[in-house]
Amino acid sequence: MTTKTTSLTEMGVLNPQQIAGYTTVHVSKDMDVLKIDYRREKGSFLPKHRRYEFKRISKPMSGNELKGAEAIRYDISPILSKAIAELDAILTENKQTTATKKSLQRELVELNNDMNERIKHLSTMIDTLE
Repeated sequence: MTTKTTSLTEMGVLNPQQIAGYTTVHVSKDMDVLKIDYRREKGSFLPKHRRYEFKRISKPMSGNELKGAEAIRYDISPILSKAIAELDAILTENKQTTATKKSLQRELVELNNDMNERIKHLSTMIDTLE
């Protein structure tokens, strides 16, 4: 795996190669939840899902018209946005590996068909010589 996962490592993700997917949910105006799903081996004691909560960063909005609670804007946590970028890179990398695997399997089937045709041809040629 060539993707750098510094944010995920800081969050405690030790096996990024086992990540199967993720979801993010905006729970409240100041809270986001990231749920990471893992592909674990049978009999593993490690969890198949992990959940992380991130507080949103509150920033005052520009403009004089807004007052009180309406004047605050909540932005996504920088740690969460970096983690999402790393997760997207990991999942894209895994898809490319799968695509390569499928193309190799397709090529193997074609080679197998070609070899079978060639063997049949040689067998008929041998039969005609007798």
